[in-house]
Amino acid sequence: MKRLAIATFALGLALTLTAQKAQAQSLTFGLGGGITIPTGTFSDAAKTGWHGLANIGYGLPSGIGIRGDLFYGQDNFKSGGGKFKLAGGLGNITYSFGGATGVTPYVIGSLGMFNLKTDVTGSTSSTKVTYGGGLGLKLKAGPAAHLFAEGRYLSISTSGSHANFIPLTVGVNFGI
Repeated sequence: MKRLAIATFALGLALTLTAQKAQAQSLTFGLGGGITIPTGTFSDAAKTGWHGLANIGYGLPSGIGIRGDLFYGQDNFKSGGGKFKLAGGLGNITYSFGGATGVTPYVIGSLGMFNLKTDVTGSTSSTKVTYGGGLGLKLKAGPAAHLFAEGRYLSISTSGSHANFIPLTVGVNFGI
């Protein structure tokens, strides 16, 4: 009888720990948007613009996560009419620092491909490697939702230079 009680206790403990780990892992879907601030030589030609993004991510109990972003934004030319259009996808690695208060800071590293296009006569379009990183903050907004705010520095490797910009994004992630 004593062995059966110990085996039952051990099985219950294992199931509890497994359930806690499964609950700590999370699959999320998110939407966000904000402003895009050109920097470096890109800021010589472009004004501050806007962007939107959709993402899907997976977080592990260790704080490490992966996230895929689809991004679209526009920045007006500083002189004359026309726009720079930014469209692309990013693969991200995140690390969330524990936050027992419902506020969780995180860091993000990004690598992907972006298309940079102008919409004027004789417009140019090129798709190039994009990389960068930044910081963010998640705020618990219910049992399966988080508000987030993040700032990143992204660089598109264009011919001969880089189109650098800082997207400041706010949005919401929902657990799936």
